[in-house]
Amino acid sequence: LLLVSSTHLFILRKLPEHKTMANLVSRRPLESITKITSKKHFPEIITFRYATNQDEQEKKVKAKTKLPIDYDRVYLPDAGDATKNIKLLIVKSLNMFDNPNEIGST
Repeated sequence: LLLVSSTHLFILRKLPEHKTMANLVSRRPLESITKITSKKHFPEIITFRYATNQDEQEKKVKAKTKLPIDYDRVYLPDAGDATKNIKLLIVKSLNMFDNPNEIGST
């Protein structure tokens, strides 16, 4: 199961003994997602790649690099629509962090 909030991506796994309960497998901030991919042979399996911002040379250089940290693979039956909506939420989340004054206006 995949749950997306305005700031985080949650990956859940159903509990076999409880039909209405799930375990939290992963909780990631949307701004840490760097790439969403799938394979041609299995388009339902989506890979989310994550990275963190790191300052180069301890704030002497203004350029920031993204260091890859992890990835998650998720089976989504309707992967095309799901990834489109997740990408839209990521863009909104990045805009929210760039323009904190406009949070209440949307």
